[in-house]
Amino acid sequence: MKRETNDWLMGFSTSFGITFFAMMLVLGAVCFISYSRAQTRNEPQKTQETAAPNTYLPSTEERLTLLVAGCEKAGMEPETYLLLGFLPDQGKIALCVLPSHAYLEYGGQGTTIGRMWRQGGLGYAQKGLAQYLDIPIHRRVLVETEDLDQLIRCIGPVDYDLAVDLDYELEDRQIAMPRGHYLMDGRRVMDVITYPAYKGGERERSDRAALLIAQIIRQSLPLFLEDTGAELQETALSVLDTDLSATDCLQRSAALQFLARLELPATATLFLEGTLSKNYTVYHLTQSCKERIWDIYRAPEQTQRSFRLGEPLPVQEPVQGEKKPSASGLQAPLPPLPLLRSGSRWTAGTPPAGRQKAAHRRWSGGRWTAAATRPSRSPSGWSGPRGGFGMAAWD
Repeated sequence: MKRETNDWLMGFSTSFGITFFAMMLVLGAVCFISYSRAQTRNEPQKTQETAAPNTYLPSTEERLTLLVAGCEKAGMEPETYLLLGFLPDQGKIALCVLPSHAYLEYGGQGTTIGRMWRQGGLGYAQKGLAQYLDIPIHRRVLVETEDLDQLIRCIGPVDYDLAVDLDYELEDRQIAMPRGHYLMDGRRVMDVITYPAYKGGERERSDRAALLIAQIIRQSLPLFLEDTGAELQETALSVLDTDLSATDCLQRSAALQFLARLELPATATLFLEGTLSKNYTVYHLTQSCKERIWDIYRAPEQTQRSFRLGEPLPVQEPVQGEKKPSASGLQAPLPPLPLLRSGSRWTAGTPPAGRQKAAHRRWSGGRWTAAATRPSRSPSGWSGPRGGFGMAAWD
């Protein structure tokens, strides 16, 4: 009886082992076939992802910084300078608007961007600004109002909300733009950028100009995903006075399309910070503003800034033979802020509406005299008080 039991157990064990082994073989075959089919289904998807154009990433070699100068017409001194940084590896186009009387140092002397332009043209100003801020400026562009108008025709009217009233009398025409919504052409764009009578002075003018230019860039970027972008590029190279070449544009066409496809805005605006000199003729950037400019526009290999710290050098007087600005130009010293009546005394500030006209002074014959009208601006410059206020005081 015991032997029969052992034989039965041996037969059961053998049968169970064979059956279990066969089941494992079948299960393994099923898993292998399923895995192979899943890999086959995924292969076309992987190939498609590899070939997708969105995998392109710009490099630091495609960076390009331009100094753009804006003026009314040929032969006139630029009133505004724009540092335009094409930085596709960072996913942005950087903007910083500087006034022509912004301070810089060159050759161990204090000077301004405008004075360097008068001494040697835009190329000389480009060289001086690059050295002073310790950043590379690769190309330069001079934009006249007529040129800007042709570019705006390619882009289409600029959709813009003007937050302040612009009302100013020039020598040959009147700027009159009440606050509101505008479809801007080149003439109106230049008026907003060069308007000389913002309440916030140079700082407000610079910041509003940068915001408007950023709006134009955001509106024009999608055009480079179509044939219209090539037409815009052709127009720019033909009408602008620039050393930017077609090769420069061609080498960065993929990077430009990359920025145009980004969901977030591709523009980054660096707002101006600085103070006027005691005689109101030179605008000094703050140290923190210069550091932010360096951080954004510096070359990729630059790890430490080298611009000089400390007090600015004195700005030299114009040398013999150098073109001097007109009496209403930027170099004329500006008067102190008008006085504001408070109780029984006057304090510095903005005068009441009824006293504003009488509070202004006019530069005439080398000195400031009382004037019954608003300060005026000639095509070559401004006259009138300027100051600096935060953006919150403007909107």
